Order: sequence, then structure tokens, then C-alpha cells
Amino acid sequence: MNRNIATGIVIALALGTGFSSVALAGHIEAGDHMEMAAVLKAPVTPTQAVKIAESGGGTAYGYGMEANRHGHWYEVDVLRGGDRLMLRIDATTGKVLGSAPARGEDAQGAHALAGSGLTFGEAIAQAERVGNGPALEADSAGHGSNAHVDVDVIQNQGKRVAHYRVSMHDGQLHSTLTGTDS
Repeated sequence: MNRNIATGIVIALALGTGFSSVALAGHIEAGDHMEMAAVLKAPVTPTQAVKIAESGGGTAYGYGMEANRHGHWYEVDVLRGGDRLMLRIDATTGKVLGSAPARGEDAQGAHALAGSGLTFGEAIAQAERVGNGPALEADSAGHGSNAHVDVDVIQNQGKRVAHYRVSMHDGQLHSTLTGTDS
């Protein structure tokens, strides 16, 4: 009986999110193809880039790959001593290329995971496991029990991007597929 109720709730939630997923589903943008190729070829993984950024002190709360014809690098947003910083990490060597104050959307979500029991690196690793691919980008949002990390995972060797929301409830990580682009 409880299983049937739980199944009904899951189906209702899936249908509810299905409509929003359809609205959010779309095509991969041209610039994203270059970034996806860079992540797939990079010797330094997204989770390693986050660890490198945090090794200088602070807590990561945002991540993405930047790529252009001149090169590619990870950008990791870190809260360090009250300062919001955007660190550039070489995707080939793992060397910190530089940092700058995080501005605009790069400054959002800095305190989202505080006290939630969820770390940014754990959330990315969880989404990568569930999505069976590397993270293209990730951002923290929410607060307290509603804290989560939205992670875009590259799938099928760059043919698809799956959007996951990772949260912490009852001491366990939970991942929810929220949409796809192909």
C-alpha cells in the first residue's frame, strides 16, 4: 500500500517536472559544443578543478568551463574569507592561472550550501556518477534544507547535456534529472 502511494507520488512528480522539462529542453548552443569538447579532452577533471580551487582556502560554490580559440580553462567560484572570487584553473595542468572578484551571476549562491551538510564537490561528483559523464557547469542555490547544486552533465560524448539537481536530505545525497538538451 505505502509502495503504491509512493509510486503514485513519484509518477505525479515526474509528470509535473516533465512539463517543465519539456519547456526547458532544447538544443545545445554552439558555444557549449566547444566547452563540452574541452571538458571531455581535459586531463584535469571538473572535480579536480574544484579541489584545486579550494586547496588555497575557501569553499567552492560555482563551476564552469570556458573555451575559445585561444584555449580553455575552468572557472571555479570560491568564497574565501568573505570574498567571492572566480579562479581560473588550467584544464591541462591544474595550475591556477589567476583570480578576480566574482561578479554578476558568478557572485550568486556563495552562501547557499552553508549549514546544509552538502559540499559543492560532493554534489558535482554525485551528478557525474548518476549522469555517467563529466560536469559542464554547476551552481549552488537555495538555503538550509532547500540548498542544492544544479549540475549540467555531458552525456553520449557531447551529444547531450543532462541537467541534475543534487540536494542533501536525511544525511543522504539525492539527484533529480530536471531536463536535457541535445
